[in-house]
Amino acid sequence: MPALAFIFCETRPHPTGESPQTDWIGEARFLLDPAADLHHALQAAHLDEVGHPDNLSVQVSAEALFEDGEITGRTTLSAADLATLTAHLPDAHHARVLAWAAFAYALEGQGNEARFVIWFVK
Repeated sequence: MPALAFIFCETRPHPTGESPQTDWIGEARFLLDPAADLHHALQAAHLDEVGHPDNLSVQVSAEALFEDGEITGRTTLSAADLATLTAHLPDAHHARVLAWAAFAYALEGQGNEARFVIWFVK
């Protein structure tokens, strides 16, 4: 069972005709304890083990690179995925996860793309 959950929100500006695609930037790091609750919810929602894209932000890549433990359960979610996930979490976590989604929607409302990069450490 995982001991820690690493949850990062990354953003980048939506590409426009005038500006090319830019790199992702680590915006925030979130916590959820116990990690097993998130792990089980991801499995129940069939959102586990989606994997990580190749274009992670420098901040998130560095966190993963320097992790001493065994990384498992790599997945990437959208703000909309968090609504699906919430249905599978204990009630005590609902407000927290909905706040994460609200954070991402606020960034998206400012013209950014947002995603959540998640993994677990044993």
